[in-house]
Amino acid sequence: MIFEPNDLDSFRRIALENGTALISTHVHPDADAIGSVLAMREMLSQIGTNSKVVLEEGCPPRYRFLPGGDEIVNLRDVDHGKFSAAIILDSGSLDRIGDVQALLSPNAKIVNIDHHVSNTRFGKLNFVNTTCSATGELLFELASAMNLRMTADLASNLYAGILTDTGRFRYSNTTPRTMQVVGKLMSEGADAFAITDLMYYDIPSNDLLSLGAILATLELFADGLVSTLSVKLERLVGDPDTVVDLALSVHGVEVAAMFSETHEGKIRVSFRSKHVVDVSAIAEKFGGGGHIRAAGCRMLGTLDSVRERILPAIFDALNKQAIQTVAEEC
Repeated sequence: MIFEPNDLDSFRRIALENGTALISTHVHPDADAIGSVLAMREMLSQIGTNSKVVLEEGCPPRYRFLPGGDEIVNLRDVDHGKFSAAIILDSGSLDRIGDVQALLSPNAKIVNIDHHVSNTRFGKLNFVNTTCSATGELLFELASAMNLRMTADLASNLYAGILTDTGRFRYSNTTPRTMQVVGKLMSEGADAFAITDLMYYDIPSNDLLSLGAILATLELFADGLVSTLSVKLERLVGDPDTVVDLALSVHGVEVAAMFSETHEGKIRVSFRSKHVVDVSAIAEKFGGGGHIRAAGCRMLGTLDSVRERILPAIFDALNKQAIQTVAEEC
């Protein structure tokens, strides 16, 4: 992404001239969201701006090893009044930050930094680039454009986001530029090996026990093109994205969907696709969003009732793709 000088000046003004800046991201944050808010906190510090990172439920325990992770504030512990400036990261729309919205003053100046195709451009200033593999990659470009110092902590937080949003560099959003960026982050101190181990190979024993029960729910539909998994509340795992990736890895499957109960009473639906189906378009139909090959939404209902609503949308997407493919071949 090319950052125009006027946009960079606007960013600095919003951050510098409106008191302490709020930094936040979407509810139920993943590693790209956490890495991005922590990276932005350091970036603002480098330009002389005070900031506070506030998330609706604080920092998930599995990401607290990231530099600064223990300084993320849970919304219920905030003693600050209204914020006049906010930097919102990795969030397709403002309502995705949940009740943190209540901390914004009525005329708050918002900077929206994201890479999702579903982004609604809700900010006064919008840095949205859907060609970036992760918000972490976009922040690397922003830090470079602002001539900020790439410290080991900053590099580590950015690396964590890119690592996970590319599925360990397996997804189709991994580009040559992505690999150039992660190479530079490693050269600046990001410990790729330690981050990968802590993110993917430090699994609680209860999660492994739950995994067996979850995989036992595997079902195939549409002549093996679609796979589903169901997760009861007592079987929730720390890294659900890795589990739905297993459903996608089944031979012949094009679209995988995992339906998980949540403590909020909603069903979390995680989508993955291999080659042709845009699952972000499916997720958007049900109030969610995400990437072309990885997306999600949350819905009211039971595991069975939500699956009955979702499966027809997946079948419809497959049928439309088949028709398009035939048309292109004619």
